Formats: sequence, structure tokens, C-alpha cells
Amino acid sequence: MLRRVLLLAVGVLLVLAVALAAAAYWFLSGDGVRVALESQATKWLGQRVTIGAASARIFPRPAITLRDVRAGDPVRIMLAEVQLSTGLKPLWSHRVEDAEVSVADSRVDMPLAFPLPAPDERGAAPASSSDSVQVVSIRTIKLRNITVASRGRQITVSADSSLSSAHLNLDRFTAASGKTSLEASGLVQLTPRLDAQLDVKANHVDVDDLIALADAFAPRAPRRTAASTPLPGRIVARVSAETARASGVDVRDFATTMVAQGNRITLSPASFQLFGGSYHGVLDVDAEPGALRATFRAQIADLDVAQLAAFGGVADTITGRLSGSGTFTGRGATVGDAIAAATGEGKVSIVNGVLKRLGLVRTVVLFFGRPAQDAGASTDNFERIDASFALVRQVIAASALSLHSSDVDLVGQGTLTIPTKALDGQMDLSLSEALSARAGTDLARFTREGNRILLPAVIGGTLDAPHVTIDAGAAVRRGLRNEVQRRLKDILGGLVPAPLD
Repeated sequence: MLRRVLLLAVGVLLVLAVALAAAAYWFLSGDGVRVALESQATKWLGQRVTIGAASARIFPRPAITLRDVRAGDPVRIMLAEVQLSTGLKPLWSHRVEDAEVSVADSRVDMPLAFPLPAPDERGAAPASSSDSVQVVSIRTIKLRNITVASRGRQITVSADSSLSSAHLNLDRFTAASGKTSLEASGLVQLTPRLDAQLDVKANHVDVDDLIALADAFAPRAPRRTAASTPLPGRIVARVSAETARASGVDVRDFATTMVAQGNRITLSPASFQLFGGSYHGVLDVDAEPGALRATFRAQIADLDVAQLAAFGGVADTITGRLSGSGTFTGRGATVGDAIAAATGEGKVSIVNGVLKRLGLVRTVVLFFGRPAQDAGASTDNFERIDASFALVRQVIAASALSLHSSDVDLVGQGTLTIPTKALDGQMDLSLSEALSARAGTDLARFTREGNRILLPAVIGGTLDAPHVTIDAGAAVRRGLRNEVQRRLKDILGGLVPAPLD
């Protein structure tokens, strides 16, 4: 009798177990999980979240797979597949330990139209509630083929990382966009604020791609709650690349420390090699919606002016070595657009070069009536050119421009219109004492000041076809004034008796 009762009890337990398993399977594989997760995710994010399909299992590890997850209205986050598994024993105690997370073939359109929750906003009950779930550790977080759209650029990222305690170990992060392909690793602290310290290496980077990537992942201010005032997060990345491209210019040995925090991105210091010289400076970007506001503080040294001229489309016009500095601010969709619209001030110097098409000495010789065969070539060697300038609306205005050479000195001001390469300048041209002594005409006598001939000149044309002309009218007026002053001095000198011995 007892044996029959025991067998009956075992049979009832088996039936109940099968029934419970069937009920669990129905719940986990049906819409129950999907609807519950949609509700929790919508509450946590503060935006509508939909899940196309959800399936779950209990053995060998509790796991859930989500497909076609979409968030936002309009949709800004589209996750094709999300997989999550965790240990069973900790789950009974409302803890997620030793978990695995995988996200693949997904897309995120930046900027998001909604702020992300603060780190302590979990959409669950308070810590004292029996319904709260504590995330203790995630041993693997895998991202595969995630497309991030930022600043008009498509960035494909993949990552391998793990979460432990209050930090995220980023073992490997790759990003590719256009010609940029980089790899990063580092540590991300999650409390009291998100603070990432990364090392980034690449064979080649485009600065616009780098800005778009930083803007996509820069921690924005989390959504504030009545009980919290979250600290702004930041990303600090030490970036190095063999080659780079900045505003259409190919450079070498690119290195910078990039800091992304909220809408602000800085590259400080930034250094690279270009046109045979070097650049050191700071780029400070305010990533406004739809545009970038950029401030450049630059210092260049020993650039090959011939290479620079060839890049600007005016090859074989000038040689020398250029150094300078300046501060400029511009606004545009890309860094290149911001540079094109930049305004600011700077100083430059070019040393030990040749002006190949201006013909300063030739112009002066012809002006004094010498035969053309005596005028020489249109090439002028110079020792130094210095300029202080302002840049406004793609026009460079030099308020203090000087040139020094063994034959001629120039002092004046002028403008260069960048789109058309047009030149417009007014100069005082001063011949050396040796050339002044060889002039030997009445006109030369009229235009002489001290031991040197001084002539007003006008520079025009374009960078590839410049020309200089002597302002004859101004020269005659200056000569007549000098002659009148000389004769008055002679007359007044004759009226005043010589001092007695």
C-alpha cells in the first residue's frame, strides 16, 4: 500500500514538473517575455522600445535572444540581434554575474534625440526592493558590425570588453570609416562618472572621421532626476597614426591627445609633419547640432614653401622656408568647412627664398629708362619676408608686410583673396645703396631719400601671375616734394649766417 502511495506521489510530481516546464516554455518562447522586456526598456529609456521577437532558455545557462529591437520615435537605435546569458545560481538572488552579452549587425543614428539615463537609473525598484537586479559582472561584451552614423559619416565598429565592479575593460575596439581604420584599448571607469582612458593606434586617420567618432561616443549629460546631479563623463584618447588627412592635406607622424566631453572635443596637443616641416597646435571643437564650431591655435615651423605653393595650385612661383603662428575660429559641417570659413590673426616669416615671377628689380630698372636687355630676369632672391595678417571671409589682409633682400626692401600692406588668388598691395620699394648709386638720372635724384631711392609701388595680378608697377604719379609728387624741401633748405641755409668761431 505504501509503495503504491509513493508511486502515485512520484507520478503527480512528474506531471506537475512537465506542466511547469510546459508553462515555462510557453512563457519564455511566447510574447510574455517580449512584452515584459518592451515595458521595462521603455520605462528605463524614457522612449518607445519595440522588440520584434524574443526567445529564452533556462539550461545550460539562462539566456535570452532579442531580434529587431528598435528605440526612439523616430527610431534612432536599431539592433538586429542581442544575446544575453548569465549564471543561474546568482539569478535566484537577483544578481547578474559572469554574464555574456553580444550585439550584432546593428545601427545607431547620432545624435540621439533623447538623453540616456544616468548610471543609477535602472528602471527597477530601489535597492531595498526584492524586485531589483544588481549587475555584478559581465565576462564578455561583444559588439560585431555596428554602424554608427555621425556628422554625415558611417562608422563601423566592433569591440570585445568585460564589465567588473565599477569599470569596463576594453580589450579591443576597432572602428572604420572611409579611409580611417583604427584600433583602441583601455579602461573605462563607470563611477562616480564615466571616465575612459584609451590608447588608439592607426595606420591612417582622417581628422573629420576622428571628430565624428568622438562625437558619436562622447558622454552626453545624463538625464537628471530629482535625486541626482550626475557628473559629466569624458573620453581621453591618446591617438597616433603613421599618416593622416586634415582639411584635404596629407600629413605624417600624427599624434594627439583627444578629450571628448559632452559637446566639446579637443585635440591638445596635436602634432604632425607636413610640407617638409612641422605643426604643433590645439584644435577645440564645439559639436553643435548640425555644425562644428572650431578654434585652431597653430604653430608651424620650417615648411617648404615650394611644396606649399604646388599644393595651392601655384607651383614654381616661390621658394623658401616658412614659419608662423596664429589663432583662428570657424564654423561648418566638417573641420575642412570650418577652416574655409575661419577668421583670425597670425604672423608668418619666409626666409632664404626666391620670388620667381614678380620681377622687382627688373621693374625698377625699366622704370628708370634702362634698356630691356639690362633689366635682368624676373626672379628676385630675398633673405626674409615678414607679415602680420588677419583672415576674414577667405581674404588675408597683411597690415604689416616687409621684404628684405640684397637689392630691394619692401614695406607696406596688401591682401590675398584665397578663392581667386588675387593680389592687391601698396608698397614702398627701397633700392639698396649700390643700385641707387647706379641709377644716375634726374628722376633718381628726385626719388632719392638719403642714400637710397624710394619708390611707391603697386602689386597686383594673381599668385601664379603677379606683377608690380611703379606708381609714377606718386613717385613724381614725392620727388617734387623732396626737391622743394631740398631747395628751401639751401635757401634758408644761405640766409642764416654761419656761426662765429
